[in-house]
Amino acid sequence: MVRAYPKPSATGDVGNKLFTGLLGAILVAFLAIIVMVLVSNVCYLAGAKATQGRSGWEIFVAALQDPEVHFAIRLSLTSAFLATLLSMIVAVPSAYVLSRFRFRGRLLIDTIIDLPIVLPPPVMGMSLLMLFSTPMGTMLDHLTPTIFVNAFNALLALAVGHPISDNGSTWVYTTRAVPVALFFVAAPFGLRAVKAAFDTLGPRHEDVARTLGCTRRQAFFKVVLPMAASGLVAGAVMTWSRCIAEFGPVLFFAGAIRWKSEIMPIAMFLMYSSGEIEKAVALVIIMLLISAITLLTFKRLGGKGYLW
Repeated sequence: MVRAYPKPSATGDVGNKLFTGLLGAILVAFLAIIVMVLVSNVCYLAGAKATQGRSGWEIFVAALQDPEVHFAIRLSLTSAFLATLLSMIVAVPSAYVLSRFRFRGRLLIDTIIDLPIVLPPPVMGMSLLMLFSTPMGTMLDHLTPTIFVNAFNALLALAVGHPISDNGSTWVYTTRAVPVALFFVAAPFGLRAVKAAFDTLGPRHEDVARTLGCTRRQAFFKVVLPMAASGLVAGAVMTWSRCIAEFGPVLFFAGAIRWKSEIMPIAMFLMYSSGEIEKAVALVIIMLLISAITLLTFKRLGGKGYLW
């Protein structure tokens, strides 16, 4: 027996169109708000000629040529790279263990690792500062080899093109504290992305490789990592973008010190505080361009399922 289904009425069609239109209108309104907020920086510079005597483009070009802005950009990029490298060294094996093994206390470990994601970023900076105010932190300062401090400072000085003054007696309020602060905030994001890649891949392929004679180590390096490569790169890009955007942890642990811990968000804060608003807005536009390029790269690498 063929069952006849009722045809949609004209009233129903109108209701469906209105509902779809309402949903689309909400999306368009939200998109318009975001665009207005971001474009406002360009609009502000465009109207700066009346107060500054220079066009917005001239102010932007002057900011690009400013040595302090160069220092902030180089320190941001270098610190983000170092923090991302260290994060991935920790994230890949940690994510593999959490993805493949079931053990007692796993939920607790998973929760602790996720805490920096949900905590306000300044909390991590303040916690690092308090750590180095305790005997444990003092011991870490004393255990840090001088040759490591000198090598780290030399690397950062080479990257930023500016000498770094640091006696090496403590990590607090130093240039080398910047990548450390970024690492503790961004590493959990990288770990989550890498774990998602391993979870999506599943253990079947490496199990087959082990039945063909591979050890677990060989299966990990020859099967798992190559197959999860796009997820690993997407995780690294996501971690790097998080590092570029951080402000609070660096402010508390490394300080807001010109020509020392002045990454781009810190430089923007210092410029705004000293009344150099146009210069700060120009730096905001530079950060927007870097973030947009990073996000497009992340999406091109297939990072849809890993975005926080």
